[in-house]
Amino acid sequence: MDLELRHLRTICLLADTGSVTKAAAALSTSQPALTTQLQRIEREVGGPLFHRGRSGVRPTELGEFVLVRARSVLLSMDDLLHDITARGASPTTLRVGGVGPLTLELSARIPEVFPNVPVHVRTEYSPKLVTDLVRAGRLDLGTTIDYVDRDLSTDGPLSWAMLSVEPLHVALWADHPQAKRPLVRLGDLAGTPWALTPPDGTGWPECFYLACQRAGFTPDVPYRLYDRSEIRDLIADRRAVAPCQPDFDTGPDVVVRPLEGEPIQLRHLLVWRRDSPIQQASDTIARLAREILGGPSRTPDPPAPGDAASALDRAPGERRNGRAPGALNG
Repeated sequence: MDLELRHLRTICLLADTGSVTKAAAALSTSQPALTTQLQRIEREVGGPLFHRGRSGVRPTELGEFVLVRARSVLLSMDDLLHDITARGASPTTLRVGGVGPLTLELSARIPEVFPNVPVHVRTEYSPKLVTDLVRAGRLDLGTTIDYVDRDLSTDGPLSWAMLSVEPLHVALWADHPQAKRPLVRLGDLAGTPWALTPPDGTGWPECFYLACQRAGFTPDVPYRLYDRSEIRDLIADRRAVAPCQPDFDTGPDVVVRPLEGEPIQLRHLLVWRRDSPIQQASDTIARLAREILGGPSRTPDPPAPGDAASALDRAPGERRNGRAPGALNG
């Protein structure tokens, strides 16, 4: 078997996702088929490229060696192909992907900019994967995030538009001692267990640990769960608190409070290749995305007159609704 570009892309995707299951889904193939292909690639290069474990896959020393060169080859080839494509006619299809509901809402408005052009949509958990798919030319436009102090945007073939900055809040059980406060100091939660979602490849949860360090403590994180409903149940059972976005769907036994000083902030971003058809319409598309993020908030009915606690619980919902994966949301 000769190594082909598709094999190099498979290796890079496995490294980026850290999971055969996620990589197989991104490639629209089955997990056994991807495993078989990886074994063939490893036989071709003369050794294992990844360590396998319950937590996923990670590159071996040989894998790291191959990855560096594979990424260089792919970037060069993608640049060549996109330069050729950029000389052609208008797009016949636009591929939009990203994290959170902004992806779907924005894709519905793309025809305002590119009428009569079909739009294909995919969503992902990892913002980094979205960026890599755009860089590789498998997406024309991505909606993604990064975190203040953990900037995702880099030089290269990509262009970026910053849409909004959103501070993260904290979800607490309803009778937590800090729940009565309109603002919660992160340091006042030093003795409380935390529940976190998995790493998203763009600085989560590193930005959370950095904020805790600045607040003077190392957080106790006994729970690391992907399922938001499970984390919500942990909070309701008084077993943990969790960072969240302002519009987190709390339920009856959980409240959301802003953190004093906004120590953790995420940025909503658009990303596209400078040599793609998106470039000429990027300002208009960014304006549409900002309209969506800044639109009417999706909040419950207002509390009854005099219900101060309920009013406090509703307050965080007055934020925008562009949810992101790393921080807990509903």
